[in-house]
Amino acid sequence: MGYRLRMTLAFASLSVVGVVLFALLFLTSSYREFKADRMQSIERMTTCLAGNLYYDLRDGATSRVDEALARFAVGVPAPVPPVVMVVDPATSVIASSSGALSSGGDELGSRLGSSLSLIAGGLFADDGTRGTTLESAAGFIAAARIERDGNRLGTVLVDYPLSSLDEHYLNLFRAAIGYSLVLLLVMLALGWLLGRQLSRPINQLRGCMQRVGAGDLEPACTGIRTGDEIGALARGFEEMVAGLREKRLLEQEVLASERLVAMGRLAAGVAHEINNPLGGMLNAISTLKRHGSDPAVAAKTVDLIERGLRQIQSTVSALLVQARTEVHPLAPADLADLHTLITADVHKKGLRLDWHCGLEDRVPLPSGAVRQVLMNLLLNAIKAAPPGGQVTMRCEGAGEHLLLRVEDDGPGIDDEAQRHLFEPFYSATGGHGLGLWVTYQTISQLGGSIEVLPRQPGAESPGTVMEVRLPYPRSEKRRTATVAAEVGA
Repeated sequence: MGYRLRMTLAFASLSVVGVVLFALLFLTSSYREFKADRMQSIERMTTCLAGNLYYDLRDGATSRVDEALARFAVGVPAPVPPVVMVVDPATSVIASSSGALSSGGDELGSRLGSSLSLIAGGLFADDGTRGTTLESAAGFIAAARIERDGNRLGTVLVDYPLSSLDEHYLNLFRAAIGYSLVLLLVMLALGWLLGRQLSRPINQLRGCMQRVGAGDLEPACTGIRTGDEIGALARGFEEMVAGLREKRLLEQEVLASERLVAMGRLAAGVAHEINNPLGGMLNAISTLKRHGSDPAVAAKTVDLIERGLRQIQSTVSALLVQARTEVHPLAPADLADLHTLITADVHKKGLRLDWHCGLEDRVPLPSGAVRQVLMNLLLNAIKAAPPGGQVTMRCEGAGEHLLLRVEDDGPGIDDEAQRHLFEPFYSATGGHGLGLWVTYQTISQLGGSIEVLPRQPGAESPGTVMEVRLPYPRSEKRRTATVAAEVGA
């Protein structure tokens, strides 16, 4: 769940809780205010009615009293007209809005409960007020004394049922629900907009981080300029990216310097390897000019010039190494021919050759390049091995690559020599130092790797182990996987 959605849901939850609490408070407050207002209004109406009934009740005109009570009941704002009655001081019913008179007050007692005893016992305070209101579980009862000049003729009672209040409460409830839903929708929309607004700098910062992760150190993150924690995070990120840019520039400068150093070393090596035979050739030409008439001197001089030219040709050929496309992939017969070629050198030095080649079929690698790599490694191993020593060669197909391992029991290679092992014109044995450099270039062009490994524990001499891994081309991997899948199916 995204940060924006979580923020929106949190805001929506708070909105729902707030709207529900607001609705409850609104309903409770409105109901109390309405009830208090209705009680006060009915009490004033009842007091006014009691004043109008005094003369009719004094004259005994009960019919006019009944009509007045009926009109009053209809005029009270309520879904169901309330019961309006007039009782004498002894709580006997004199008149009612329904016209049901009773001298014992049984009907009034069934509707008003304990109100009659309260009225008879002195419901009204002796403070001059004529009206009062009594709350009950079924609603409330408004009462007013019918008296004038201290002459009390009776009491008017208005029974206002609770159902009338409930109807109004239901109307308030419906209105509150409607307004709450509208308010909730507005709050949800505001929450969505607010979540999008708040998550925009975070999304921008995430996009910048993704671009930096992909290698782009020039992301457009300058638009995040808030003063909160996100702004501080963006500024810290910009400082980090600036540091990375500076580091990249330094790395590029160092790399350029290393390349210049390597080019200078290469140029110096080339000049050295070519100037030496050139100097000898110039001396030979000078000798030929002075003593060219002597056939023996001329033949010897020409031979020196030829050897110098061949040395220059060998150096230039090594510098122009490249992995060329072969007409056929590497086959076990190619490695068998290589075994035959180096056998003479092995026997000449009195070495033992341990040859293990596990290839049984062709592999999708150029035969010439692999043979050149293996030949260079074997010649170095033969040169490093002591007389009577041993050289081991192992080759096998390991998954999606070819594994070559050449081992000798010579004095080994120290750490300092390993750091410069694959540089051109570097040799710890006095050679021109192009053999391993050519090998490294060929392996790199084939997408492989070469590594110097320690010998197995318990060996008598330090020795050297050179391991080469040459991956198969991608198209060949896919074809091999497809064939394997078809065979498995």
